[in-house]
Amino acid sequence: MAFKHPITCHVLNTVTGRPVSGLRCTLSKQSNNLSGPQFMPFASAETNSDGRIVFWNLGASNYQAPPASIEDFNEVASIGEEGYQESHDTVYCIKFEAIQELFEGDTFFPYIEIAFKIPAGKYGREHFHIPLLLSKYSYSTYRGS
Repeated sequence: MAFKHPITCHVLNTVTGRPVSGLRCTLSKQSNNLSGPQFMPFASAETNSDGRIVFWNLGASNYQAPPASIEDFNEVASIGEEGYQESHDTVYCIKFEAIQELFEGDTFFPYIEIAFKIPAGKYGREHFHIPLLLSKYSYSTYRGS
């Protein structure tokens, strides 16, 4: 697949120094409604053999479905009316699931959620990459390139 979505991630096991493949991840966007801000899942995927997710499948638990086109992904990833992301910051969250399975139950973190903000006017103009460095009892992340 030659394309990649504007939001990607990469997971490395710092205990072994190897990529984490087959890790289920869910991508959500923050929605403001009457009960306050909530994260609404809209895409999912599993990390590939290099520990990366470069494209997402539409649907909250659709881990092995065909990837969404960039156009379809961008349509679902946008919030509200046309132009919303031009004037509003948007908060997204990647949930890295089944961390306990990765470390055979011997971990402090059963799953990890990383929330990040895409500033107004930046979605579609920049790439947002979320690396996760992971071990049994710690993790670290940063804005990648």
